[in-house]
Amino acid sequence: MADNLRDGTACITGAASGIGRATSLAFARDGCRKLVLGDLSSAGLNETRTMILQMYPTAKVVTCVMDVANVEQVESFHATAVEKFGRIDFTANIAGYGHLPTPSVELKSSEISKSFAVNLKGVFLCEQAQIRQMLKQSPLDGFESRGSIVNVASLCATIAMPGMTGYSATKGGALGLTRGDALDYGPHQIRVNCVAPGNIITPMLSGVMGEEHMAIMAGITPLRRLGRPDDIANAVVWLSSPMACYLTGVNLPVDGGLALSTGPF
Repeated sequence: MADNLRDGTACITGAASGIGRATSLAFARDGCRKLVLGDLSSAGLNETRTMILQMYPTAKVVTCVMDVANVEQVESFHATAVEKFGRIDFTANIAGYGHLPTPSVELKSSEISKSFAVNLKGVFLCEQAQIRQMLKQSPLDGFESRGSIVNVASLCATIAMPGMTGYSATKGGALGLTRGDALDYGPHQIRVNCVAPGNIITPMLSGVMGEEHMAIMAGITPLRRLGRPDDIANAVVWLSSPMACYLTGVNLPVDGGLALSTGPF
């Protein structure tokens, strides 16, 4: 897919590590060399930027420390992209928060609030800013749409897992946003899709699963391994490319077939 995304500008949240970092690198790999990266961690963002520039010295990378649940910071993040590069063509809303597996009646109010703020409100605010800009611009040469939005939700958006009710509710909401905006803005040539990761080896997964549990999950996954950040990054970039020009409102599971497994559920 090299150069499929040439001349475009990408905005990626959660870019300081894990799936967000891998997605940032994948966009640059496939020709998108104008990147605006957002996250809470300044150090992590700088590491991602350095990695991109080492591999693609001609890339232009802007980093913004931002909280996706803060409307002013979200608006500033996207305004920076337009100020620097004139438009927003591809977006990946990846910033997320996962709580430890906890029955819903035992889940603390602070955990519920943070999950909804990041996983649902954050996606909503980012989509608002992205769509407002995309409505103002014409498609890039070689593209049929004015822009592509990809939200990263979770397999938990459609499948219940023990102790993950709060997380599932937020990710299910993000899927609802995806489908609703795909319907409303398809007539305006804006595509909105969703990627649903299974168990991906990231700092967030390590924080909620021990090694023993991770081994169990790998064992019940048909492909017999946990996912890697690159697995999700490649799906996000493909959905953003002209190769997926007739896809909108899609929820693409990237889970090694886990959704097919009855497992312990």
